[in-house]
Amino acid sequence: MEMIFCAEIGSNHKGIPALAYEMIRQASLAGATHAKFQLGHKHSDSIRGMPNRHAQELKSWCEYFGIEFLATILSWDGLGIARRIGQKSYKMASRKPFKSASKDNYDELFAAMMSDDKTIYVSDGNVPDAHNVHKIWCVSMYPTYPVNVVIPEKFGDPWYGYSSHVHGIGDALIAIARGAKYIEKHVTLDKTEESIKDNAFALSFEEFGELVRLGKDIARFS
Repeated sequence: MEMIFCAEIGSNHKGIPALAYEMIRQASLAGATHAKFQLGHKHSDSIRGMPNRHAQELKSWCEYFGIEFLATILSWDGLGIARRIGQKSYKMASRKPFKSASKDNYDELFAAMMSDDKTIYVSDGNVPDAHNVHKIWCVSMYPTYPVNVVIPEKFGDPWYGYSSHVHGIGDALIAIARGAKYIEKHVTLDKTEESIKDNAFALSFEEFGELVRLGKDIARFS
């Protein structure tokens, strides 16, 4: 099975469509298979609300650059948008960040996502097992420092992949060596830009490209 390398753009585009376009372009050049955003955040400010207003454009831009549009579904509104634009697969957050971003019921929303019978990548182990559910190991700390990192000894059952908020690529490479088939890392064009907290621990696109290159090589022997 092909490795999935997901470039988490999230709010790092600052709500600027042209910047989101450039980040999708750079993600494609770096070898990402997916570019990820968020849909249905309870806050409607320009940064978090932008994907809701431009979801169809974002998806079209991803298709133009040959990668899959992926979005974390944070509410019923977000699921409605994902269904309307024909999002191919879904991402679901773990419960802690979901609670801070949504007013809706986690389990009810997840059940509705499962009913669509699409692949769901979910950063939570306490969800039902199903053929279309892929559980992703994640530590919900932003950033996550090495002292707080615990990577499963082996991926496969129940953990399909790894979502990281750690500086650098070393932890992700370890996860691939242990069998992870999905890797998610935040990306940025400027680590020193302070208005978005995720920029500080996000990868540059050069680093993301190195992750893809080394990760594919490691996966061949894992």
